[in-house]
Order: sequence, then structure tokens, then C-alpha cells
Amino acid sequence: MTIKGDGVAIRRFGAHSSLAGKVSLILFAAVLVFAARAQGTPPAGTPPAGTPPQGGGLPPGFMESLKDYKFPDDISKFTGLDFLMLVRRTDIRSSFYKSDMTATITTVSVSPDRGTFVRKEQIYRRDKDDAFLMITLEPESRKGQGMLRVSNNMWRYDPTSRKFTHTTLKDTYENSTVRNNDFRRWQRSLDYTVESLTTGKLGKYDVIIGELKANNDEVPFPRIRMYIEKQRMIVLKVEEFSLSGKLLRTAYYTEYVQIGDSYVPTVQIFQDGLIPEKRSQVTYTNISTQPVPDYIFTKEYLERMSQ
Repeated sequence: MTIKGDGVAIRRFGAHSSLAGKVSLILFAAVLVFAARAQGTPPAGTPPAGTPPQGGGLPPGFMESLKDYKFPDDISKFTGLDFLMLVRRTDIRSSFYKSDMTATITTVSVSPDRGTFVRKEQIYRRDKDDAFLMITLEPESRKGQGMLRVSNNMWRYDPTSRKFTHTTLKDTYENSTVRNNDFRRWQRSLDYTVESLTTGKLGKYDVIIGELKANNDEVPFPRIRMYIEKQRMIVLKVEEFSLSGKLLRTAYYTEYVQIGDSYVPTVQIFQDGLIPEKRSQVTYTNISTQPVPDYIFTKEYLERMSQ
């Protein structure tokens, strides 16, 4: 289906045939049924360590390196370098490096101790600078709370105390299964290196499954396992582990929207690996690529909007 938004063509499509329709916010459990285990032999080849960007920017050649890159037609022939470049492709296609981005985010969190909790936020992103600002719209009791990331610094703002508190990408968001890192641009190809590969099935789709290890301590999870569909080059699922290999969280990307050259995961589900009943669904709507004024990515603007 194709619709129009801000003069940009927007096409919606589901990541899985069983999830092609709108995912019900009530039936989380039904969405989490994926019968897939990796099978196959790890292809040879391990890529060099990634180069994390400094000051929020991108390393030289991050975008250009993919222009003439040829991926193998047979996913069983992928090397570690091929997979890293595939991850880079998903990073670039899920982000907005040529424009700013504004959207409304609705987060529904379920946990045994808190029950169901719903929040709505407005987010502004400038991916070329790895900057974003997010302001809470609902519920009324949390209205005006916010979070700001600029130049590798991140703060949370409480309008009641009128104080900024330093936070990190690793921190959980409102005691949910969502991490602050989930709101930024994707840059797994910078933060991780590939250790091994397999091929397998996820639902009806052929996927390449990569085991990756973090090359810096800023990311929330030191080890991840990514499931990428080769045909559409989109991330379907990511399992996130501790350094010892304990499953901490599973992320499902169940619906995407194409906006220009970007493929944005608009429905994201995060399942706690230690407490199965604890999970969150994050849904993006009202996505715009109109320019955002520089003053929005400031503490002063967040304070003013929170009043």
C-alpha cells in the first residue's frame, strides 16, 4: 500500500506474512511466535573491527563504501565482511542521513508488577549528527518529561524538579524492556564485529544469521544475534545477550514503512529474556522528513516545551 506524507512516497509492508496486518497491542504473545533455529555451516571470513564514530558523526566512507559493493547471490556464500556490509546496508536504510525526522511514538509496556502502561512521545531526530530530542505527550502525569542526545551526551529532563539528569544509551526507558539506544539511529555495523555466520529460516523467509560482539562499551548488549532477510535486506529479529551468553532481550521488527530511500521499522517489540511476561511494543506514526530547526536540539527548547 502506498500513501503520501510530506510530499514523500510512503509504502507499508509487514516483515512476516503472519504479522502483515496491524499488530494488536493486546495480543503480544501471538506476535512472539517465531519457529526458527539457525542451521548450516559458518562461512569463512571475519571482518575487521568497526570504527565507532566520534562526536556523533560518521566515519569517512560509511555511506560511500556500499555504492559499488556486490553481495553474493547465494546467502550460504556470505563471508563475515559481506554480512558486516549487509548490516551497514540495514543501518543506512533504516535511518535518515539526508533529512531530519519527526514522528509520534506510542509505547505499550506490560510487566507482572506494573501491569500495562502506555506512553506517547514526540521525537525529533537528526541522524547525521546522531542527535535526538523526545518529549512526553501522554499520560498527563508525565507530560513534559523529555530526553535529549547531542554530541554523545544524553540527558533526561524532569519538568517538576526542572533538573537535567545525565543518562546513557544503555539505560532502560521507564523501567520497560526498551533501552534509550532504541530511539537513536541504527549503527550496529559500527558498534559490532562479526564472529560467525549461519543460514536458516524465520517463518517462510530465508535469513542470514550473524553472531556479533560489541567493539565498545557504549551499547547496551555486548553480544547480539541478528536475523536479516537477504531479499529485502531488512532486520527481522535480534537476540541480545550478556557477555557470558545469557539471553537478555529479543527484539522483533514486525512492520516497516518505506519513506523515500529509507525503510523504517515502525512496529518494534522487545521481549525480556529473563522475565517472559515483561515486554513492550513501540509504534511510530506521523513520520515526517521536514527540516527541523537547530534550536530544537537544545536544553533550552526542552525546558520551554515542558512548561
